[in-house]
Amino acid sequence: MTAPKLRAVLFDKDGTLFDFQATWATFCDRMLIHLAADDETLKAQLAEAVGYDLETRTFRVGSLIVNASAAEVDAAWAALTPGKTLEDIQALTQQELLDLPVHPVCDLNKVMGELRGLGLKLGVATNDYEAGARNQLTAAGAFDLFDFVCGSDSGYGRKPEPGMINGFCNLHGLAASEIVFVGDSTHDMHCGQNAGAGACVAVLTGPADRHDLEPDASIVLSSIKELPAYLEERLNHS
Repeated sequence: MTAPKLRAVLFDKDGTLFDFQATWATFCDRMLIHLAADDETLKAQLAEAVGYDLETRTFRVGSLIVNASAAEVDAAWAALTPGKTLEDIQALTQQELLDLPVHPVCDLNKVMGELRGLGLKLGVATNDYEAGARNQLTAAGAFDLFDFVCGSDSGYGRKPEPGMINGFCNLHGLAASEIVFVGDSTHDMHCGQNAGAGACVAVLTGPADRHDLEPDASIVLSSIKELPAYLEERLNHS
């Protein structure tokens, strides 16, 4: 039986399109100042709760910052922060998401242009809030490169559930088997599998390493820069 032709690519955002460390270490540093000020004990508890190492400014594989939705991160912090409600923390998060560092992993215009040249539709699906995703993409001059952008608050659920992929498919008349899902985490790979994506492509520009990703990925690439060549070869042989 011939495999369905690939017609679209849906990308995770952080660690896939943007440098994970540069973005989210800065976010955590700022939020911990908001929430703990000079209380180093509380700061350490808040960092531990989301899998952030304060000394190295890095993230554990599988940490909340890496895998969970923005709402889940806010809830974890709200459970530990005296004097602040969940709504207070969500408001601080939304504020900081409007001013995150923007460090694309490569020339997004070039890579997305090559993918469009292959006739592919493009989208972004992130567990970040949608407003944060739109702001980052706009700041990078990349928002108009995509046909679809959704976050964990867009009404499609969150990864690793399949709703974001299903939403993209429904809006553009696609089958999940015609979608390539690209991400840097096991949650991304499981999202693609749960939706029945035609391919789950892992990249090594996030916290996870090849050993973490290979069991659930169709292929592991060093970055999205390698994606156009990989997909061109697949399309030529489909």
